[in-house]
Amino acid sequence: MREVLRLGVVLLIICAVAGAVLAVVDGITRDRIAAQATIRLQQALRDVLPEADEFRDETEALSLVKAETSAGGKPPFAIIDKMYAGYLRGERRGFAFMCFPAGYGGVIETVVGVSSTGSVSGVSVIRHSETPGLGANVTNSEFQMRFVGIPVGTEVKVKKDGGQVDAITGATVSSRAVANAVNQALQVFEVASDKGALRNEL
Repeated sequence: MREVLRLGVVLLIICAVAGAVLAVVDGITRDRIAAQATIRLQQALRDVLPEADEFRDETEALSLVKAETSAGGKPPFAIIDKMYAGYLRGERRGFAFMCFPAGYGGVIETVVGVSSTGSVSGVSVIRHSETPGLGANVTNSEFQMRFVGIPVGTEVKVKKDGGQVDAITGATVSSRAVANAVNQALQVFEVASDKGALRNEL
């Protein structure tokens, strides 16, 4: 009985020490990880809206659009989490949408830019878990450029699904995920514009 109690105390001490070490490490790395994520996002915003040099978080307007268009069941635009307005010298040049479509290996964190004139201005994948050499090629600029110029009102799909975008060879699921992100970004832009949520006062 005493031996069992002694082992229990030893295990308790080990767990306490391990927990303390993990807490210290988490405290040290958390801010660094958050800072790196912010840097990646800012770079992605500049990439998808190259004409803008200032970005304002307009996620509240996005939430209003989602609330107004939801009609029971799964809400529309579920994969779009944030919206940013891009400006150059005070003039709005477009919007960027943070999207989280499901790929083959997990969520593909994607930023989609839509110009003020209503066409895709850029796509940037900033985080993914896709297969190296296959789905991971969604990060290639050559693939991302296939979406640039697609106008609002277009249903964006890969060619295998009857759309206009060439999928990456051997990575249809990953390509489809990015196409879905672009499609929903254009839809949000269109719906929000119709509802007046993208007025110049934003």
